[in-house]
Amino acid sequence: MNPPAVSNPSSSPDTDASAREGQSKPANSGNLTSSSLTNSSEVRLSRSRQTWTGAGSAAGFVLRYLPPMRRLLIDVMGSESDADRALAILISHLVKAGYSGHAKGRLRDFLILGLRSAAKARATEIESKAKKAGESVISRELDLDSAKTESREWLSYWRDGLMQRAWRALEREQHRERTRTQTVESAKIDEVESAESEEPANDLVHDVLRMVTNHSGESSEVIAGRIAELAERSVSAAEVKRQLPIARSLFAQLLADEISLTLEDADAAAIQVEIGKLGLQKAFSGLQVKA
Repeated sequence: MNPPAVSNPSSSPDTDASAREGQSKPANSGNLTSSSLTNSSEVRLSRSRQTWTGAGSAAGFVLRYLPPMRRLLIDVMGSESDADRALAILISHLVKAGYSGHAKGRLRDFLILGLRSAAKARATEIESKAKKAGESVISRELDLDSAKTESREWLSYWRDGLMQRAWRALEREQHRERTRTQTVESAKIDEVESAESEEPANDLVHDVLRMVTNHSGESSEVIAGRIAELAERSVSAAEVKRQLPIARSLFAQLLADEISLTLEDADAAAIQVEIGKLGLQKAFSGLQVKA
């Protein structure tokens, strides 16, 4: 897939990050950018067959996406406390009734309907309590325009939520790799032979991509210094350059996996459509994207 330019005008630090990762610079530039390090890697769009429609626990699965859901409900309700109560109403319903036979299509479409219902239920709850207390009842106005399947707000929050999950997954990959390398080092079994046969550690993938994203244009030496403080070990510019393309392809793969979970028919074509709809094309820029 050769990603076209992002058409969605809304942005966030994470989506801006994906865009910066796709920008190009001359190969002889002294600044460190992911595109100046070739080494394109392969991303499989539909490598997982697990989807939201097959989740054993509807409530448990939906909890993954609380941040975008809460952000939207705050817009709809105009209050954090009411948004949290509406969320509790929705989760309680999912615990009792599951998907109620509506596990079809895109998860974000299913959720927006649930969020609208939960917001209305919370508004009714507020009015009922006011009546019981003998207070004057003021009809609660809800901003339901933002709670539509294709609203700019919902698409933006949903995109940010998927990006955040991909970042956390990349951080877990880094932790697993770091734990693995530490275990190998501590074992100290036939150190010379082990050192020759052991593949280079990829224990900085999250930190490298984060630093390059947050400090675009800085030299590899400066980036290495920043990462060394986090890793609490020496980090060379060469190591940063080696791990960066690995980090980019890993992040793109994790993002594709996350998107596939939210679709009923998660084939490559459907995932590509969703990537375009959410404006995430540049996260895959320069990579070999395959079915």
